[in-house]
Amino acid sequence: MFGLFGRKKAAFDLTEGNRHVLPGLALLEAGQGEPLGGLYAGLAPADRLHFLDGLGQVSEIGSPLPDLTVHPAMYAIAGGLHYVWAHRLRGFATADRTSDAQVMDMADMAAVAEDLLAAAAETTPGDSVLHGFRFRAMMLTGAPQGGFQAVTADLRRCGEVNVLSELARMNYLAPKWHGSVGEMHAAAEAAMDGAPNAAFLALKARALIEEWLYQTAMNDDEAEIAAFREKVKSEALRAEVAALDDRFREAFRAGPELSFAEAGFAHNNFGVLMTLFKDVARLKPHLSAIAGTPFQTPWGYIAGRNVAGMIAKLRADAGLPRLKV
Repeated sequence: MFGLFGRKKAAFDLTEGNRHVLPGLALLEAGQGEPLGGLYAGLAPADRLHFLDGLGQVSEIGSPLPDLTVHPAMYAIAGGLHYVWAHRLRGFATADRTSDAQVMDMADMAAVAEDLLAAAAETTPGDSVLHGFRFRAMMLTGAPQGGFQAVTADLRRCGEVNVLSELARMNYLAPKWHGSVGEMHAAAEAAMDGAPNAAFLALKARALIEEWLYQTAMNDDEAEIAAFREKVKSEALRAEVAALDDRFREAFRAGPELSFAEAGFAHNNFGVLMTLFKDVARLKPHLSAIAGTPFQTPWGYIAGRNVAGMIAKLRADAGLPRLKV
């Protein structure tokens, strides 16, 4: 069902449409830390995290960094980049398909990321992005005693709301990492409570996708798998998914307007959820909003490396025009 480990490749934009990534790459390669920090600091919270994800994907692993003292944001930038590089070194396969050498390289890079992010937490504690990356680094290496709770407290105190940092917190609690299905859903629902905009509703969509992935590709408990299969067939779950999508639409229309990264996160996750439930009518507006900038995750869960190809087929099935290459 899931194509996460498929081999077929198609063209994919590693910046996921973020127009700031390539200018940021030019500044990084030129060693211009002050304007790079200024570019980062001028973005909305979720867009800052998305920017570092894209910059980490298109930059060379271990690239020399500008002087970290030239801008307050440089510690957060450096920490985020080292996390993305660590994840690239590990690869995206399951643990049984990840070599010991990959794990060691990942751990070394992740340790550097954690040190840099700890320094960033002292330098710019009000930056929600660095706390999101702290969750993500702990996801790879495990948290020290009380570490998850401490970062949660720092995120709550920082004064920013950031759907992608909340996603990182939720993912830490996913059953494939350090939590359970119940803990993951509870984190999504808590972040949605009183959420500032529609994008936060997509956390629940992502939790449902993560549950589906875990139960169909990772869990070894036959009784839990069987129970999940029955749950997916139920009208109750379909009604829950439809109500979530309706709630998103209502909040989306009412505003406030979503930033680029918030909108991308929301439409891509709802798009994958509606694909799993084969609801073409509800999928169509999300595909239309995504256009030619799909996000690798979560589409990679079901399309493997051929995200662009799957999007093209789904658009055709939904009656949407073919995208210009």
